[in-house]
Order: sequence, then structure tokens, then C-alpha cells
Amino acid sequence: MPSQTALAGIVGAFVFAGCCTSDPKPIDPFAPEVVSSAAKIRPARCKAIGREQVIGRESDEGGHLDKILPFATEVGEGVAFNSGFAVGALRQEGKGTRAIVVSANLEGTAWQTIELDSSHGDAEAPHVFARENKLGVAMLEPSGATRTLRLAQVVRDEVKWGAELLQGRDESLAYDVVIGENTGIAVWDDVPKRLEVSAVFLSTFDATSFASADVAKVVTLPGTDAEMPRVVERPGGFWLFWLARRSGSQRHDARYRAEDIAHRWVEAVPLDKAGKLSGTPVKLGSTSGHVLGYDIAGMPDGSVVVMWRDDDTPSGSAGGKLYRARVRLGGVDGPDAIEDEHHGIGAPNVMPGWYAIADALKPTRLAPMNPDGSLVDKLASEKILGAGEPVANREDVLFVSRPDGVAMRLFLVKCGRQFIDAGASDADFDAAIDAGAD
Repeated sequence: MPSQTALAGIVGAFVFAGCCTSDPKPIDPFAPEVVSSAAKIRPARCKAIGREQVIGRESDEGGHLDKILPFATEVGEGVAFNSGFAVGALRQEGKGTRAIVVSANLEGTAWQTIELDSSHGDAEAPHVFARENKLGVAMLEPSGATRTLRLAQVVRDEVKWGAELLQGRDESLAYDVVIGENTGIAVWDDVPKRLEVSAVFLSTFDATSFASADVAKVVTLPGTDAEMPRVVERPGGFWLFWLARRSGSQRHDARYRAEDIAHRWVEAVPLDKAGKLSGTPVKLGSTSGHVLGYDIAGMPDGSVVVMWRDDDTPSGSAGGKLYRARVRLGGVDGPDAIEDEHHGIGAPNVMPGWYAIADALKPTRLAPMNPDGSLVDKLASEKILGAGEPVANREDVLFVSRPDGVAMRLFLVKCGRQFIDAGASDADFDAAIDAGAD
């Protein structure tokens, strides 16, 4: 993907001014290989800490439960906050599903499950968000012919419901929620009345009571076909991201294809502390790109690392290229291609200090990341992650969800860096990586 031309001009347009619900089981630690000291850093190796928590019905030895229970437990993205970690989930309960929030302390030794409500329709797992010691949750539920986004604050084992944001009839379930010092931001994509392309809507609410939501407003420019918005806090405001789609390649143009492979790229714009636009959107990739999915992570300096998969083959297939960019008030660094022979599948997973991606043949690959988004080491499989993925982290402690039949296992791992012999060749280095991943 080529670098952005005239990027300085575009960026110049910015205006910058518990009680445990069950007895958790211990998990076997992953004992890292002891290697002699060296000058080269080898990929991260992780070790389980604390105990695990299982959500849903565990598979029996013969796998009979998998045949009886039709629905697997679903887990959303997690968060780290002062008290530990949390994630929203959907688990089967009788003939229906129940939305819950599962939290753990920082050591993974105490777990708590908080019941939310029954889940209806095609809703996904609840979305958790946090700031310092405050934990919130959002649930998207059907409301007649439309949907309603319900917000709540979780205080110990109590759920205090707040604002309800009415959405439209768009088929997309994408949304994001974040809280700042005084203002909360909720964003989602929808098709405005009398228009044929999707836009990003934004509503603000009180960050203390989670109530007093204002009327949602369209924040994308007229004619912009935007979807999959994400928002993250920064010093003095927020960053808003979305996937933009080239005009003229609407969904109905692909009615004779199994999947519409349209031109998509990532765009970003700063918001002030009140949630209002404070700049002009900037493109992070070529308008000829084919972005299938992306992820963002706010960094301590206020910048945001963005990673995405660009591929002109159907989503879910292996291949394509992975890119990263760093967005800051002073400009945009990148995009740069991530040079690695193992690109995995699906969208990348980026967190402050860590990068992970699923692998179809081996356990999930992981690598530590510099503050600018560059990888410290090569991506390497981590046995203990299996087919799971990190959903949140606090420095070198990662909060992991790993599927097990129709159940989901949640646990913490602490990851560090080891070294191989000084003077080893690149071939020896790659061999050590592969040996550690087998």
C-alpha cells in the first residue's frame, strides 16, 4: 500500500488545540524454555497466572454435550481497569441466552459473574468499557423494527441502567462506547433517512451517571459511506475511526457475487473533550485498498496505533497484507506493511504493547510492540493461547479468552522476553522460534 500523498496538507486541517459465582479451576502453567543469554530478542513467551474461569457448559469426555447444546458461549472484547479485567459474554441458559459480565482481579485469583438480562434476537455479546475504577457495559437489543443501545454502570455486583439510545433499521450491529473524564461517547453506523449510504452516528452522555444522552448526530461528511466506527480516549478529547467505502460501490452492485469485495480504507478524526469534531478526517490507507477489518489501541502519549488487513479475497481467507499506522495530533506515521511470512487469518488484534493474530494451522501468534506500533520481535505462536485471543491487557499481563467446545475459558497470562545465543544466524533464530511454537 503506497504512503499517503499530500498527507501533511490533510493533517494540517486538524484543529488541534467481589463474590465468586463458581469455584474456578487451576490451569496448567506454560513453562518457557530456558535459553542462554544473548543479544537477540526472541518472541514473547507466556505463563499462566492465577486461575481460570469457565463460561458455559464444558464438553464431556465423549463430546455429547456439544451435540445437545446448539449454541456456543460468545465473548466480546475485554477491558482492563484499576480493579482488574472484565469482558461481556452471552451464555446459554435453558432455551435462550443470558448476557453477563465476567470480571477478574489483577492476579486472576478472584472471579465474579454479574447477570445482566436475557438476550433477544441477533444481539452480540455485551460491550464493556472502563476508565480508571469505573466499569460500564452496553447492550444492543431489538426494539420493534429498530434497535436500542442500552448503557449501564457496573458497581461491584450491581448493575445501574442509564441511557437508552435508539438506532435505525440498518443491518449492521457495529458500535463502540468509551468514557472520558466528564463525557461518554457512543458511536454506531446506520443509514440516514433519504440516503443510500451508511454514516457514523455519535451521541454523548454523562460519564458519571451514564444518563442524559443527547440526540444522535451524523459526524461523517455527506456522501461518505462509513461503517464499523471505533472511538478511543486521548488527552484533551477522543479519536474516532471508521471504515470508509468508495462511492459508487454500494452493496447492491454485488448482488451476483458471493461477497462484495469493495474498496475500503480506514479514516480518523480527532474529537474534543465534549465529543465534537475538532478536525478533518484523514485517510490512513489508499482509496484503492480492500480493508477487511482493523483494530486500534490508544498509547500513553495520546497517539493511536491502527492495524488492518488489506485483501481483495473474501473475508476469513488467509493471505493479503497487514498494515500499521500511528495517528497523533502532529500527523500520521505510515502506513507501513508488517513484513512477516505468517499473516494469519482475520483481523489483527492490537493492544498497548502487544500484537496478536489468529493462525489457521498453529496457536495464535503474538509479538511485543513498541509505542510507535513497530514489532519488537517476529510473530510467534504461543501454545497456551491455543485458538484463543487476548481481549485486553495491562502491560505484560494479558486477559485471554479461549474456546473449549461450546464453553469459553478465561484466564490471565504474564508474558516476557527471552534471548537466544549471541552470534546466532537469522536461520538459527527462525529455527528457535519454530521450535518454541511447536
